[in-house]
Amino acid sequence: MSVSAVTGDRESRKVRRIAAEFPELGRIRHVEANPPSPNAWAITVGFIAFATVGAIIGTATVVEALATVPLWLAMMLLILCFLGGEKVVVLERGLLIGSFAPFLRPTVVPFDRFAVGSITAVRPGWKLSSMLRPSTSLATGRTAVWAFNAVAFVAVLGPIARRKRVDEAGMFSPQPPHRDNVVWWFGTWRQPDRLVGALESALVDLGHPVAGLSQHVLPMVRISGKPADAAAQVPRLAAALQQSV
Repeated sequence: MSVSAVTGDRESRKVRRIAAEFPELGRIRHVEANPPSPNAWAITVGFIAFATVGAIIGTATVVEALATVPLWLAMMLLILCFLGGEKVVVLERGLLIGSFAPFLRPTVVPFDRFAVGSITAVRPGWKLSSMLRPSTSLATGRTAVWAFNAVAFVAVLGPIARRKRVDEAGMFSPQPPHRDNVVWWFGTWRQPDRLVGALESALVDLGHPVAGLSQHVLPMVRISGKPADAAAQVPRLAAALQQSV
């Protein structure tokens, strides 16, 4: 990959601005977003149409009903903006993971606080919370109802991406206690292949012996959500959590 290439989704202004606050993490390599799925857009359009027709059937005139469409559209777009604001930004030496929606910020997770052997791809991601309880942190993907596929890993519970908070938390100081290790997951309606590949590429370039990681992680594993199945269905996550105890 060339020095200037950024793979994945669009590199927004907010992504660039926050990444620039953390030169310790290096340049941006990959952006994985969780935009609304085609079904989410279809449901949004259907809801607006239903509300408009309902108003016409009721007491509103056609003109009055159509006048409400921009209001409904603005409201639904705002909701989708916040729900679809989750991203994973893969940098050379760590991640920014969480919401990039207006007024919100992601979390900093450096690769030196990252159990590289724990990377796992599962479906549905939201079942990890019950399968690995109580050692989970639903750091991202938690709000988007369309986020069934997920990439999960074990890492330290990092601070919100603000320069002052990172300094105060000692994020780049020696390893904190193991009890701070939790499971993170990023949920998306798309296939997780390119995010797994981006993680593998970044870690290999840092010298981690994870070449061929994608072949072990993909295709996704369908999980039951039952704690008794954790060792068999998500062994990489379970083993990393066991080592961190």
